[in-house]
Order: sequence, then structure tokens, then C-alpha cells
Amino acid sequence: MRKNLNLMYIIAFLQGLIFYGPVSLIYKIQKGVSVKEAFFLEFFLLMITVFTEVLWGYFADKYGYKKTLIISYFLFFLSRVTLIFCNSFVSFFIETCIRGISVSGISGCDIAFLYSSCSENESEKVFGRYRAYNSTGFFISSILSVFIVGNSIELAIFLTSIAYGINVLIMYFTSDVEYKVDKKKESFNLKDSFKDRNLIKQMLVFVIATSLICEITYGITINLSQIHFKNIGFDFKFFGFITAFSELASLLSSKTYIFTNKFGQTKTLKFIITSTLIFVFILIFTENIIFSIVCIISLSGLTAMSSPIVLDIQNKFIRKNRATILSIYSMIGNIFAAIINILIGFLADMYVEYSFMLCFFILLLGVYGVYIYLSKTPKIETKIIRSK
Repeated sequence: MRKNLNLMYIIAFLQGLIFYGPVSLIYKIQKGVSVKEAFFLEFFLLMITVFTEVLWGYFADKYGYKKTLIISYFLFFLSRVTLIFCNSFVSFFIETCIRGISVSGISGCDIAFLYSSCSENESEKVFGRYRAYNSTGFFISSILSVFIVGNSIELAIFLTSIAYGINVLIMYFTSDVEYKVDKKKESFNLKDSFKDRNLIKQMLVFVIATSLICEITYGITINLSQIHFKNIGFDFKFFGFITAFSELASLLSSKTYIFTNKFGQTKTLKFIITSTLIFVFILIFTENIIFSIVCIISLSGLTAMSSPIVLDIQNKFIRKNRATILSIYSMIGNIFAAIINILIGFLADMYVEYSFMLCFFILLLGVYGVYIYLSKTPKIETKIIRSK
């Protein structure tokens, strides 16, 4: 299955080639969409994934991960093409609908495909590399966007759509993998999909907590940072440089396994999420451009480093129906993320510092939830070992 991993790494790289990414929010504003409406589009995107996530997961477990990903990557390509012609809230809304369906199809299924294409012992390393290749693509596109966006944002979107079209072709050459589905029963049983039924409540806490952390860091590094830097007088044409260095920091995800091997998953994850909390706290009060850049870049790197650990924890407790369970994880996270986006968007329209304050308190809840889960980790790991 080494071929699958290599092809998925290429796909991850091409998925990262979002040449308009550093100015995505600015682009919407230029087309007449307000900040509040832009966050509403993010809210609607998440709601679409909530309603279609589990259906996609069930489809993937029944018909195969490869077919699901081919369809989903094609829809993603279609959404990128549609974005070129968006010039109003309604057109952005249509693009969001297509993108939401495609994102929910990919979400969970790509991770299940990767997990099934490698040995269990190397999964954390594979997830790290997958994230690193994506970050490399985004890093390169962010640097190039400085020159492309200066001429035309539409050209940046066009180049992005080409990369996404190539992904559809690459996915066709992968080999489908074996996936465990409960064939004895037509109905889906959530409890039977876990190696230990008593783990479901603990995992629910972990999924919600990490979703809060992920959504807050994403909202800050991708959206709020654009408003923040614009307010302190930073030229939006050069946003690409900040985004590029942020993605360069994200390459640390490929080395996460080194830290976990040395310090363990628990200590490493605690350090990452606590540091994240500190940097968000600094952003509430600072208007210094150097401090702001350091905070944004650090948040990107820390989030990327946490991703392989979170994915490994989520996957190792699943016995079967992997794509469906991962889709449920994502659906739960998206419900909370959708609510967060509405609140952040409402405050950002008034005063961006209020949004940073809200982000800090929500992040604090997420960090607390992860600490609760990790305090029970030794007991959980013992149960997993006994159940094997």
C-alpha cells in the first residue's frame, strides 16, 4: 500500500495549493460580502457538513473509500471553478454548498484511507507527513500569491482550481483498501464499532474539546488574522508572506512523532494546547506587528503538531466502520464550530479584539476538556490493551 500513501501525499500537496488563501476573506469583502456574512458562510459550510457527514461515512464504508474520495475531490474541483465567477453573497452561497458537500465527503474518509493503507504503528507518522505535505503546498502557494494576487485574485483562484482538478485524476490511480463493515446487521451500531464501549463518553469529550481548539486556531490564523493585520496597517498584498511562514511552521507536524516518542503523547499534547492558549491571550492586547506575526505563526505550528496526535488517538479506539465513526467525530465538531463561527463573526463586525477575547475563553474550555480526557488516558490505554 506504499503507492497509496505516496499518491495521497501528492494529493495533500495539491490540496494545499490555495493561491488565493491569504486573502480569501478580503476577496469576499471586495465582492460586497460583509465580515458578518463571510462568517455566516462558514457557519453554513459547517452545517452542510453536519447534515451530510455521516451519510458520506456510511457510503464510504459500504462502497469503498476510493469511490467516495473520487466523487468528493471532483465536487471540490467544481467548487473552485465556481468561485471564479462569484460576485455576490448568493453566488458565494452556492459555492459554499458545493464545497460543503465535498468537504464532508473527504473528511474522515481520507484519514480512514490512510490508516487502512499503513500499519497501526506508523499511523501517527503517516498523518504527520500527510499534514506536512499539505502545509508545504500551502507554503509555496502563499509565497507565489504575493506576486499573483497583485495582478488578479481571479487568476489565483484559477490556478487553484487546476491543482484540484489534477487531484481527481490522481485519486483514480490509487488502490482501494479493505474496510471492516458489520455485514450481519443492516442497521449501524455505534457501540459495536469501538474496541471498548466504555470509551465512547471519554472520546466524546475529547472530540468536542479538540474541535473547539481546532476551530478557534483556524478562525484566528485564517480569518481574524486578516482583519487584525489590516487594522494595524499591514498591506494585504503581503499577507502571503505571513501565511507562508505560518505553513512553514506547520511542517513541524511531520516531526511530531519524535516529540511523542521522547516525551509521550500526553505531555506533548498538554504542552501544545497550553502554549496555544498563551498566544491567543497575547493577541487580545497586542497591536505590535512583530508580536502579532509571531503569535499567528506559532499558532499554525502548534495546531499542525497536535493534528497527528489527535488523529492517532481518535483512530486507535475504532474497531470497524472507521469512515462512519470518523465522520461522526467530524460532525460533532462541526456542530460546535458552526455556533462558534456565528458568534465570532458577529463580534468581529463590531470590534476584532472582542472576537479574540471570545476565542480565548472558548479555547480555555477546549483545553480543559483535553486535560480531563488525558487525566484518564492511563486507564483507557489499559482497557485497549486488554481488549486486543
